[in-house]
Amino acid sequence: MSDPVSPEPTPAPQPPFPSQPPRPVGLPPTPRPKKSSTPLLFIGCGAFLLLAIGGTALLAGAGASASVDDGAVLKLTLGGDIPEYVQSEGLDALFGPKPITVNQHVFNLKKAAADKRIKGVLVELSPLMVGPAKIEELRDALLAFKKSGKFVIAWSEFMTEREYSLAIAADRIVMPKDSRFEFNGFATDLAHYPGLLEKLGVEVQYFRYGKYKSGSGEQLGRKAFTEPVKEMISGNLERGFAHFVDAVALHRKLEAAQVKALVDEAGEKSDWALEKKLIDQLAYWDEVEDDLRTRTGAKADEKVKFISAAKYRSVTGKAAGLTEGKHTFALIYSVGLIVAGKGGVDPFSGGASQGSDAIIKSLRKAVDDDDVKAIIFRVDSPGGAGLGCDYVRREVEKARAKKPVIVSMSDVAASGGYWVSMDATAIVAQPSTYTGSIGIFAVVPNLGPLYEKLDLNNETFKVGAHADAVIGARKMSDDEAKAFDDNLLGSYKRFVELAAKGRGKRYEELEPVAQGRTWLGDEALEKGLVDRLGGMETAIALGKEKAKLAADEPVKLELFTPKKTFLQALLERDEEDDESPLARATAALVQKALSASVAGPLLKKVPHLGVFTSQVMAGERVFPMMEVAVDPR
Repeated sequence: MSDPVSPEPTPAPQPPFPSQPPRPVGLPPTPRPKKSSTPLLFIGCGAFLLLAIGGTALLAGAGASASVDDGAVLKLTLGGDIPEYVQSEGLDALFGPKPITVNQHVFNLKKAAADKRIKGVLVELSPLMVGPAKIEELRDALLAFKKSGKFVIAWSEFMTEREYSLAIAADRIVMPKDSRFEFNGFATDLAHYPGLLEKLGVEVQYFRYGKYKSGSGEQLGRKAFTEPVKEMISGNLERGFAHFVDAVALHRKLEAAQVKALVDEAGEKSDWALEKKLIDQLAYWDEVEDDLRTRTGAKADEKVKFISAAKYRSVTGKAAGLTEGKHTFALIYSVGLIVAGKGGVDPFSGGASQGSDAIIKSLRKAVDDDDVKAIIFRVDSPGGAGLGCDYVRREVEKARAKKPVIVSMSDVAASGGYWVSMDATAIVAQPSTYTGSIGIFAVVPNLGPLYEKLDLNNETFKVGAHADAVIGARKMSDDEAKAFDDNLLGSYKRFVELAAKGRGKRYEELEPVAQGRTWLGDEALEKGLVDRLGGMETAIALGKEKAKLAADEPVKLELFTPKKTFLQALLERDEEDDESPLARATAALVQKALSASVAGPLLKKVPHLGVFTSQVMAGERVFPMMEVAVDPR
């Protein structure tokens, strides 16, 4: 594999999209004032915009390849979120350094294994905010790196089961004395909102198919989980814990029963972890540096020659000693909630959605490029709106008729995330990927009681007996609710039919494993929902197989999902887009500020609520999202 972030090809002219049917109208849009009533906000945003433009200009000149010293140690500083894909290359720089993606970390390790200048890797861990599948991807990459004979040292001042799941790939795990080491099992808490909404005067009308659908829907639609959903959440939690136990037992050379017994001891300190042989050393940072000097052959008074992951990602595969591939595989991402059109950011919740248009353009470009032998479609999505998901599914179906399309699933590729995947040539998932969730739900609010509480005289005018059935001003009648439910059932059946067709099964075979049930990747393999377990490297190997290339044939992985600078994203306008660059800048900056503020964790507590609400207002009534992935902590 060659550099996954090599320069993208010049975009070719795109064929026109199929005409999209008009969406039903929810609430009418708020009229836009002709003149701004907030000049101070305008001035503030203008200053911020100038800063963003300046930052973008600076970034544009920073593309030189990094130099690597002989005897260097690649330093992976891992903490917080590790994104799959970063679209804007200017705005993020205002709020911190440009993030390093999962695939860039994986490719850094592949390069470092071949690079004679790199002697080993130091993994410095702080609290992570990633799912178990991303951890499996990074752990597999570290294990592959170790086959080069080079060392991997893990250092952390704080570890829970999440960080430890990655650290166990190291030759040596080091922590300071008396530091935090949490080893007490998995737990998750999920709040329900209908009781709160009732107090506010909002009545929730909840619809769903099938019986396991869904945690997020029931959080918004019911005061407690139904028994099937409880069974699913508990089952996935237990299976995820079993994956953790097996991995610790394998890499620390313990029996699974020993690991479970240690979990029940509920250790809390690094000293306990050393005593139980879960880590290898208690040491201060200067002692870690002394060890690295010895391992790299440096003198006692020399500094360790660290090279950061951020710098090393600019080193090409060829410069590191990898053979450059003659054949190209296109890499295309689907990250976040999937909706029809452009997608965007909800400035109030910080939630993001990915529009189907960009994915379709990338797929078409890859199909039209004669140099592309296969397409790797990387999916990290918990769902989306039915129309947008189906547009992408249809394009995948068309693409696979001409070239192999291999889906590589990350943490979550469920419900709408599975919808866009199921027509691929083949699907690869990690053992802990959340996938499946072939089901559907909808929530329709009744705001009538809220209007009464606030003494609002809300008057509805309509033409048509049922024109106001789903606008939220009143409760649906029994007949209206039944008609809505029947339509939802039809959408569910179509989802199952499409999944069965994509997977080469009959409806009757697939429906029992549908029912809105989310499976972990290894169970999904057993049920025929995916084809192979593994990460990007497994997907690339499968792509070679389907493209009839030799297994040892190196290929070049080229990014086909477009990257834009912040300035480009702001100034780009379609003919029908009447939103000003300043409005987009304001929304983006507010979203970033809210995400970074004390309100960020509270907003994230409500699953996808902001994006969900904006889609409902736009007329998208069906949201086939999976239940919330269990957070093991």
